[in-house]
Amino acid sequence: MRKTGLLLGIVLLTVASAFAAPVQAASTAYSFNLTGPNTAVSVLGAPFAGDTIKLRGSGAFDPTSGSVEASGSFTHLHPDGTVEAHGTWVATSFVSFSAFGGPNAGKQGGVLWITVDVIHNGQTVFADLPMSVTCLVNAPADFDGEEGTTLGPFLEKTGGETLFHLE
Repeated sequence: MRKTGLLLGIVLLTVASAFAAPVQAASTAYSFNLTGPNTAVSVLGAPFAGDTIKLRGSGAFDPTSGSVEASGSFTHLHPDGTVEAHGTWVATSFVSFSAFGGPNAGKQGGVLWITVDVIHNGQTVFADLPMSVTCLVNAPADFDGEEGTTLGPFLEKTGGETLFHLE
């Protein structure tokens, strides 16, 4: 009798779950890290021609809702290595994300575009600059981008690693 009751309970639970509300799709929220300093060189004309920017930081974003929370630090260097400025950056808006996927939730690739404010000595010196974060994990064979981060006129990636994590 106990076996019959247990079997009947399993059957009823299975039937009930078939009519239950569907499970929500997996989250589309991601986080990211700039591993070590990410560097890029300005390829545009004066006043930043040949200058380098070093970026550190991390954040989280959700492509579905279009939200982003991210921040970090920067150092702006002249070609001779002298420091022009240093301070922080903070994300102001989400622009887009092209996901490449990856082998697991903790290791994902893609290209993130956000806008950021650059803050030096407590003052916003540049507002809504475009920033890209590119991670080559699982990149398509025809993708010709490079790993790293760009910011404003600093468009030539010269070093650093990035990683996206599916939350």
